[in-house]
Amino acid sequence: MKLSLYKLNPQQRKAAKIVDGPLLVLSGAGTGKTTTVVNRIAYMISRGVKSEEILAVTFTNKAAREMSERVKKMIGRSAKSMQVSTFHSLGLRILRENHKLLGYRRNFTIYDTADQLSVVRKALRTISAAWKKYKPDEVLYALNRLRMPHNEALDLKYENEFDGAVYSSVWEKYRATLRNNNAVDYEDLLVQPLRILKKYPEILNSYQEKFKYIIVDEYQDTNAVQFEIIKLLANKYKNICVVGDDDQSIYGWRGAEVKNILDFDKHFKKASVIRLEENYRSTGIILKAANAVIAGNKDRKAKKLWTRMGDGNRINFFAAADEMTEAEYVVTQIITHQIENKMSYGSYAILMRMNTQARQFEELLRAHRIPYVVVGGMQFYDRKEIRDFMSYLKVLSNHEDEESLLRIINVPRRGIGDSTLKIMSEHANLKKCGLYESLATLNESSDIKPKTLFELNKFYVLIEDARKRLKRESIAMVARNLWAEIEYQRELEATFSDPKKIAERMANIDALIDGIQYYENRDRKPTLEGYLRQVSLMEEDDDEEFQKGKVVVMTIHSAKGLEFRNVFFVGVEQGIIPHTKSLETSYGEAEERRLFYVAVTRAKQELTISYSKMRTKFGQRIERLPSMFINEIPDNLLEPTDGIYQEVADDEVTEDLLSRFGAMFSE
Repeated sequence: MKLSLYKLNPQQRKAAKIVDGPLLVLSGAGTGKTTTVVNRIAYMISRGVKSEEILAVTFTNKAAREMSERVKKMIGRSAKSMQVSTFHSLGLRILRENHKLLGYRRNFTIYDTADQLSVVRKALRTISAAWKKYKPDEVLYALNRLRMPHNEALDLKYENEFDGAVYSSVWEKYRATLRNNNAVDYEDLLVQPLRILKKYPEILNSYQEKFKYIIVDEYQDTNAVQFEIIKLLANKYKNICVVGDDDQSIYGWRGAEVKNILDFDKHFKKASVIRLEENYRSTGIILKAANAVIAGNKDRKAKKLWTRMGDGNRINFFAAADEMTEAEYVVTQIITHQIENKMSYGSYAILMRMNTQARQFEELLRAHRIPYVVVGGMQFYDRKEIRDFMSYLKVLSNHEDEESLLRIINVPRRGIGDSTLKIMSEHANLKKCGLYESLATLNESSDIKPKTLFELNKFYVLIEDARKRLKRESIAMVARNLWAEIEYQRELEATFSDPKKIAERMANIDALIDGIQYYENRDRKPTLEGYLRQVSLMEEDDDEEFQKGKVVVMTIHSAKGLEFRNVFFVGVEQGIIPHTKSLETSYGEAEERRLFYVAVTRAKQELTISYSKMRTKFGQRIERLPSMFINEIPDNLLEPTDGIYQEVADDEVTEDLLSRFGAMFSE
């Protein structure tokens, strides 16, 4: 295979041609990271590296798909055997191939956040009389943060802000429930594979031999467990290339450790380090502003973005009287710009630090009938009817999954209440079997009313019949028949009076079953277990949120990796960005500065930064100050609007801004 790298810039070309040994590619925002990685993989294969020996790991399904498709397009069939996956997909593969070592059965279920919260909520109710004072989501967050990477214990040594005994008890019940249900959670897809690799040297060696060349994308986002997995896999041959940007490390709140990329050359001695700094996305003015702000972080790998595209327009800077005035300004600017330039509404993005800031923008976009999408709203798989039917499919696949069983046993309503479930539980204990298995012998129990017993038997036959058909019919056909037999429309009719809403929800299930058919058509060996695992690993970017021709409203965290021609960065106030809580930690200001940097570098040609002088909170009008990061942008890069002069000129609290921009205001 003949490959030419002439389209790459000198630094990209240099990175692409280093095949052996450890390599750190520091890739600033918009510097062609994926292009570099794809060309490097193609170059490796052209130099004789077998595609099946290459493991490429990234963080999202979208990024993995893009990388895989681009490599295949460049080098054809020779890339077919290459493993490109997310960290969780890699962990799932290791766990699936070695499930017996940890006591799981082949058809284990993956619990998502809603399933986890259900288990935590039930555990709290059983162990603490004061369980209501504990919020399940906060407990789950703490459990995930405190769980040890190497085992199933909690590290409570440094925690004193909660009742440790309660948390320990919840953890024990949580783990017992998952074990009994033959289920794993999302964290298990990392923690359990790490346990396998550390405990079984022969298995670790087999994966080291399989993946002799490793590439990790977005390395700055790795957490402690992901770092250990990658280090173990790469430790034998040291052929590891990590690509990332410490300036875009913004997920510390969920465990990402920026030190992983900062200390890469300490963990892998004699590592080559290459900086990609030529930006192909943004104008010079935008990059100069981003460079100025991020330079305020001292503990970073120095790099300075630049572009050949010219300076472009200055950054619009607007101070609004209040949050509604700010929203009116932004929406008006979008309408005006769209009319004048005949652009798609999909060219515009409204970025904010917190999703709670979106309300007033949504109201005005709706009022002006501007098509928009809020990223991070309810996902397809979070809809009730979807979760209900997915629970039916989970029970079909794994009858030990009692969380899913309890969700659907009375959906649609069958007259099965808490007292019946208690009798079922006692009967299961007597028979020393699971809750689902106990349904087969419930006739022996005289404590259940005949009508209820009839419904339970009918439910059991329904599931058993579907399980039998699954052995001889397609998954989609079984799912479609099961959906019809459930008569779920009764549940919808009991909830909604509007026929349109009922039809919409029924259509959602049709779309789900179409998705099952799509999976079956593409997978060589389709199974219901395989489909459920695939869905469990789906992310926001798999849910068709980005619909063409719509203004995107999203948080900065959701915007990472994306770009838009016109960006409105709103609510840029002290206490919001940087967030007050973040400033209470030693590392908070640095991560907030990186958030600001990420927001600015999403813009390609036009960037507007705005804030509100007054904001209403709990019915009170509260004075606001512009973010400290705005002061770090050089004066000549900002273009204050007419509005900011009128608003700021009579405001004593922004005198320092006024003095900085006074000359510009008077022009």
